[in-house]
Amino acid sequence: MPATIPLMFMETVKSHPSVTAQLSKDGSGTFRATTYAELLEQVKVLAAGFLELGVRRGAHVGLISDNRREWMMIDLAVLGLGAADVPRGCDATEQELRYILDFSECSLTVLENEKQLAKIVANKGGLPLLKTAVLLDPVSAEARAAAESAGLAVHDFSRLMELGAARFARAPSEYLDEAAKGGTDDLATLIYTSGTTGEPKGVMLSHGNFLYQTGQLPRVLDITPGDIWLSVLPVWHSFERVVQYAILVSASSIAYSKPV
Repeated sequence: MPATIPLMFMETVKSHPSVTAQLSKDGSGTFRATTYAELLEQVKVLAAGFLELGVRRGAHVGLISDNRREWMMIDLAVLGLGAADVPRGCDATEQELRYILDFSECSLTVLENEKQLAKIVANKGGLPLLKTAVLLDPVSAEARAAAESAGLAVHDFSRLMELGAARFARAPSEYLDEAAKGGTDDLATLIYTSGTTGEPKGVMLSHGNFLYQTGQLPRVLDITPGDIWLSVLPVWHSFERVVQYAILVSASSIAYSKPV
């Protein structure tokens, strides 16, 4: 078994490059396929974009979003750079996000939409280390101006990919080189509890934690290359996350139900 999740993913790309990795809806509501080979190229470019924004090994990157194809891209890019993501769904309150992103010392966070950005802006005073936000959905000039007035630089996801494409053209091996440095005991993610019994608790999970479970699931579930799985459960939960990685190691496909 490879030492890290990105290295595991790259093994699948080598053995099943043309198999569909993701199925997601375009603007017309039609499902479009992304192969494993295509996904790896997109992850390389995205990782280069994160490097342009200052993400380095050991960093913690907020990931506040529900299930969508970009989530997996971000996860693989961040983990391949030796950083760890700090995920939470869009149902999180302002107070939860402030606590989670502050306690985990995130200087950059990915946000799904303007609604999540508004939560951050409203609590920016309690997030002194947070300097940059990347929005997956388009952001209006008004929302961008409000964020920048609060001391938060805002980038569209498309702009992040543009920055990444320019850097990738100059240094195409950066993602592969960084991923090769990863180890089984490296921190992969900080998953925070709901906080129903007090402040949310951050659970530190390594690449090895996930990879052990990823290796066990195919023994009890019949997962074969090309199978299509529908992503429904919250991906920031550890169970859905493990299933997602089991899908990757088995060269199966994930279809995203959002928007339903």
